[in-house]
Amino acid sequence: MITDPSDRLSSWQGGNCCNWEGIKCSSSGHVVVVNLRNPNPDEIMINVNEEVVSNSNNTFDFALKGTISPLLFTLNHMQHLDLSFNNFMLSKLPTEISNLTKLTYLNLSNAMFQDSITTQFSNLTSLRFLDLSCANLVPDFSSFSVSLTFPLRLDFGSLSSFISYGRISSPNLRWLEGLRDLRYLVLIGVDLSKASESFHWAKPISSLSNLMSLRLSNCNISGRIPTVELLNLTNLSTLEMSSNALTSWIPDLLSNLTTLSTLDFSGNDLHGHIPYLPQLERLSVASNPAMIINLVSMFSVPWSKLTFLDISFTGVGGTIPPSLSNSTSLTSFRADGCSIQGSIPSSITKLKKLSVLMLNDNNITGQLPVSMSSLRSLQYLSLFQNRLEGHIPISICRIPSLEYLNLEWNDLTGRLPLCILQLPKLSSLYIQRDRLNGNMPLSLFQKSRLEEISLGTSGLSLEIDDQHQPFVQTFQPKILEFTSCNMRGGIPEFFSNLTKLVVLNLSNNSLSGAIPYWLFNLPSLSILALSMNNFEGFIPPMIQLKSSRFPTIVNLARNNLQGPIPSQLLNVNVIDLTLNSFVGLIPTQIGKVPGIRSISLSGNKIHGPIPESFCRATNVLQVLDLSNNSLSGTIRRNLGNCKSLIYLNLGQNKLTGSIPKELERVTSLRYLDLSGNDFEGFFPAVIENFQDLEILKLAGNRFEGRIPKFIGDLHQLRILVLASNSFNESIPEELMKLENLQYIGLSSNNLSGPIPENLDGLKMMMKRENEATILGYAYSLKFTGAQLEIVTKGQTQWLESVYSYHTGFDVSSNTLTGKIPEKFGLLSGLPLLNLSHNNLFGLIPKTTGEMSSLESLDLSYNHFTGEIPVTLTVLDFLQHLNMSYNNLSGRIPSGPHFDTLYQDGTAYIGNKYLCGAPGGMNCSNYAPSINETVENRYDQENVLFVVVIFLGYVTGLSGLFLFLYLMKDNWRNMYWRAVDRIVLKIVNRGS
Repeated sequence: MITDPSDRLSSWQGGNCCNWEGIKCSSSGHVVVVNLRNPNPDEIMINVNEEVVSNSNNTFDFALKGTISPLLFTLNHMQHLDLSFNNFMLSKLPTEISNLTKLTYLNLSNAMFQDSITTQFSNLTSLRFLDLSCANLVPDFSSFSVSLTFPLRLDFGSLSSFISYGRISSPNLRWLEGLRDLRYLVLIGVDLSKASESFHWAKPISSLSNLMSLRLSNCNISGRIPTVELLNLTNLSTLEMSSNALTSWIPDLLSNLTTLSTLDFSGNDLHGHIPYLPQLERLSVASNPAMIINLVSMFSVPWSKLTFLDISFTGVGGTIPPSLSNSTSLTSFRADGCSIQGSIPSSITKLKKLSVLMLNDNNITGQLPVSMSSLRSLQYLSLFQNRLEGHIPISICRIPSLEYLNLEWNDLTGRLPLCILQLPKLSSLYIQRDRLNGNMPLSLFQKSRLEEISLGTSGLSLEIDDQHQPFVQTFQPKILEFTSCNMRGGIPEFFSNLTKLVVLNLSNNSLSGAIPYWLFNLPSLSILALSMNNFEGFIPPMIQLKSSRFPTIVNLARNNLQGPIPSQLLNVNVIDLTLNSFVGLIPTQIGKVPGIRSISLSGNKIHGPIPESFCRATNVLQVLDLSNNSLSGTIRRNLGNCKSLIYLNLGQNKLTGSIPKELERVTSLRYLDLSGNDFEGFFPAVIENFQDLEILKLAGNRFEGRIPKFIGDLHQLRILVLASNSFNESIPEELMKLENLQYIGLSSNNLSGPIPENLDGLKMMMKRENEATILGYAYSLKFTGAQLEIVTKGQTQWLESVYSYHTGFDVSSNTLTGKIPEKFGLLSGLPLLNLSHNNLFGLIPKTTGEMSSLESLDLSYNHFTGEIPVTLTVLDFLQHLNMSYNNLSGRIPSGPHFDTLYQDGTAYIGNKYLCGAPGGMNCSNYAPSINETVENRYDQENVLFVVVIFLGYVTGLSGLFLFLYLMKDNWRNMYWRAVDRIVLKIVNRGS
């Protein structure tokens, strides 16, 4: 039974079927053509959430739905059958199709069949065209670039494979052997994984000697390129095997296929180089990172027919050779992410037919060639994320064909040539993250025909020159990205007429006033980002967004908005209302929103419990941030249903009770913050299940008991903050084996025993990070970062963003005993070490001076003895030092940088035996050794001690006293002073 929502089959009435729509008959009255192809197929694709969305403007579904009647296959004179782009409800391929032996054209692509191919097509020996492509969807972000208030390069690598609905498979290809007349074979998305396990899997293809086009993209083919079989296809013009798992090199023998004009091996694991294939017109080897392409060598020979070349994301390096211009037929050159160096050669302007030039994400330097204006056919110019400098040449305005211009993430300076806005065909302009300057009236853009505009953080200031300027009907943009453009005033009224607007990003400006309600009702809006402004007032209780290739986002964070949280969110994937003044309860409806992936309500005035509606069984929630509010009650057990949860932040509320066992099901959790509440009990056992956990913050609660040994099994852990609880017993040695751990915060507990001796496992603390990597998670085009409170340089510091170089070791305010482990010297990348307010004793190790990155060292309020190691004077980064309230002695060491620290002596107060410290001993008592280094004095005392012991054994006590009586006073004083020091050391070591 077929349903026909478009009413296409309404003409199928009466006895003369030759007059029906989609039917054609021969002169003898036999049906020879049945064309039921969907005339308006929905342009569907995958967004960054790996969800299937529509990218078309179809408001009506034209697809036929249901199953095919067997009567269709009784038309045995049929030569042409097209059922593509319909919905046959995952039904099997009709076996009766084998009756249509006169078929020359068969198209069943994207029709939602699901089956395994065996013998269904074996009898169709007259076929010349066969398309069995499945409904495969790929993400399309080729012309998309939008920043949401953070510098982030999005990685769509996880979406490189297709998602199939109605997948067809074929365990082998023997069914092809009888189809000798085939010219076009399209099996895109057909699963050939099992077939390709055989070494000669492609042998049946080699029998198709008339084949002109072979398309086997995304078929899960693995192994080598079937060279021998392909060489039999002497009429082959098009060969596509992209998005598979081919692992060989491109064979030179393909040059023998003189008819071959199109070759696509992109998205595989190929290696080697590109062989010389002079017959090619189109070549794509993109996304084969192991391929090494030498452009100088490649273009040392002529590629006279080549029109399309895509080598993106391969190993190129080097520069673009001037000889590229010898390929005068080239119309499209794409080389993104190839580590290309040097400048763009001026000879490239000889490519008069060039329409697409994409060199994104390279290391290209120098200026844009002024002569680029001679590329009169150029339509698409994209050079983002390079190191271009200088002004944007005004000569670009002399390229009348230019439709897309992307120069963002460079070092371009000066003003934007306003003539660019008047280019007759320009629809997309991206110049964010440059270093331009100057003011631009918003009204200038209304006079253009731009559809995508991104100026964010470019250095330009955008002026709303007339709040009530008349709307220009021809201005209907899809993307407006004006982040950090110094905009002031309210949102212009003419925005209400932007019916095609999909993305509106006005974040980080000085906009004010109320957000107009009509903004939430724009018919095409998918992303609304107004964060970091001065908006105030209420927002409507219902927000509805439109599906697009992007996830749907409402970001109103960091404003002065108030009132209740909106209760009705329709088609919203991400909502961020952080740091406003919203009040009341969290609406129960929020947790029921289908497809919602992120809820951020942090830093408001919300109270009451966490709604029970959160985390229904079908949820896809990845981020839940309810921190810094006044929430009360317990953590709901149903949070265990949030199996997709990556980020959970409930910190700084008034939550009580214990952590429910049901949370153990959230095994994907990477960030957990429960700090600043009133939780109690032992260390939560459920945390053992979070093997991907990177950040754990439980500070400021009433947890007690020991820190479990399983903490050492969380190998991804980077930040651990358990401060201000009642944990006791010793620090587990297993903690020191975590190679990724960069911050340990165990202060203000009841921990006892020694600091573990073996610190070899703390690899992240052993190196100083050269590159700053921010800790956080990118999802749905939004970034959620880690935050951390640390005590450094004697002050509490709140880090809004945590980078990989923010390492620290803080075990202060406990009851730890023992000595400082010598192996602390291995932690040369550690800037913060706080061991204060404990019962540690012994000497300060000389190896502390090997901690070359140390910026803050606090050893105060312990029982350390002996001298301050002179090795500390070589710590050039040291800015904060606190040795106060110990039992240190000797002289404070001297050094050019060390002498500048705390000249008032406050870092040493409370050490009565420390020479030069406030309240300490007078340095004049150390006159005999005043010009000696600390190390030399220590050696002299040892020598004198040996001499004294020797004399005592030789002469006995009586002889010793007689000797001392005859000595001069200054020698006698030196002896007893040495004895006092030795006795003091023995006492301290014994304690």
